[in-house]
Amino acid sequence: MIELRTAKGVLMRKLGWMAGAVCALVPVLCAAPTSAKPARWLHGTCFSVVEQFVSGQDIPESVTTDAAGNLYISLGNSVLKRTPGGTLSVFATLPLPIFALGLKVGPDGCLYAASTSLSEVPGAFLWRACTPGIAEAFAELDHGGAPNDLAFDDDGNVFVTDPVLSRVWKVDGAGTPEVFVEDPLLAGTPDDPALLFRPLGANGIAFDRPQRFLYLSNTDQGSIVRVNVDGAEPATDVFAESSDLRGADGVAFDRAGTLYVAVNGLDALAAVDRHGDVELVDSGSPLDSPSSVVFGATPATRHELYVVSSAFMRTLGLRPGTPQPALVSTHVNTPGLGLP
Repeated sequence: MIELRTAKGVLMRKLGWMAGAVCALVPVLCAAPTSAKPARWLHGTCFSVVEQFVSGQDIPESVTTDAAGNLYISLGNSVLKRTPGGTLSVFATLPLPIFALGLKVGPDGCLYAASTSLSEVPGAFLWRACTPGIAEAFAELDHGGAPNDLAFDDDGNVFVTDPVLSRVWKVDGAGTPEVFVEDPLLAGTPDDPALLFRPLGANGIAFDRPQRFLYLSNTDQGSIVRVNVDGAEPATDVFAESSDLRGADGVAFDRAGTLYVAVNGLDALAAVDRHGDVELVDSGSPLDSPSSVVFGATPATRHELYVVSSAFMRTLGLRPGTPQPALVSTHVNTPGLGLP
């Protein structure tokens, strides 16, 4: 507990946010379900709170894991590390007052983070941290955009979504970026943004098992866009579209080809099957603007689906109610597809 309070207190001072005591770790609790869960998706009927963050202050954004079972969570301009034993500490800090967003561990074992800025400070970067401490800029992207989430292929290339510029970047192993695909299907809707504060298009990103397709959530359009990466040029099509995906954010595949979607705009978790059929798995507390999902990577956790409740909308006053920022989890029937 002392380590958690110290790490987060330092983090808050670095970000210039409100100082004060951090909420204590809570026991693993299950919230009462607010909607029926189809038996084919989940083992149980509730989510467990893994980490509770500071209401009205913390906005955790992304979660990923490594092969050892450590979880990494982006929060402000830092990345937190949670060990399998439950110890939480600051793993790395971006050397700019910007926001770390999507996270993945690369095939080189280093942690990579996309970042963006909500101020005049240029913030469109892909960062790499190979040891605990300060992250180093691996690639600089278009500062007119807002890099969000990332996924690696088996060749070590990293693909980064930009929901503002309606594109996906491809960054090679040397850190050289190029626009991989740019398409109206990846665009937001300026007249009706799902998350109210700005239009957002292509957001979450994941490869399917054979890595023939990239799957992208489109936040404003409430869709899952599929990008064929096998041809000479990437080809896009709409794989799924539903009002239940309005506000879609982070995504993750299980081994059967079901895509789980954190639906930020609906306080919900959705599942998209291999045929493109969409179903809400659950909604409501403790899901509060869920922004990212990842499956556990160890034998003990491979049936565990972790979800970040960013509490983004309530923290910024865009939705009524008390913010509940947290890392939560639920048991699933089919284990997750391993990350490259």
